[in-house]
Amino acid sequence: MRKTDEERNLLEKLASGILDGMVGEEKIYKGYSDVSYGKYIKDGIPISYKEGESSRFFNGKENERIKGKKTTESYDTDELKLSFLQKYGWLMDDEDVKAYSAKFKPIK
Repeated sequence: MRKTDEERNLLEKLASGILDGMVGEEKIYKGYSDVSYGKYIKDGIPISYKEGESSRFFNGKENERIKGKKTTESYDTDELKLSFLQKYGWLMDDEDVKAYSAKFKPIK
């Protein structure tokens, strides 16, 4: 797949670590069990995660806490990185990324 100059520039920004950090805010959905969702960029690789609620049980002496199941999805290829920026770039503080993401916003 051929990349435009804009896409190469965004991939360079990702690789340099300028865009590292949380993307948007972590969301916690409460109900029968609490589930948290989030997205972040670490070392130039976008990652999205979902973490279930922790649980407790009594082992005969004391309560023990078990962490909830956590699943992560890593966007490690150039095509996946660009698709992440297209979909979630509007949540970031970089103007170039916001402009790139706006090009892929669905028209109503």
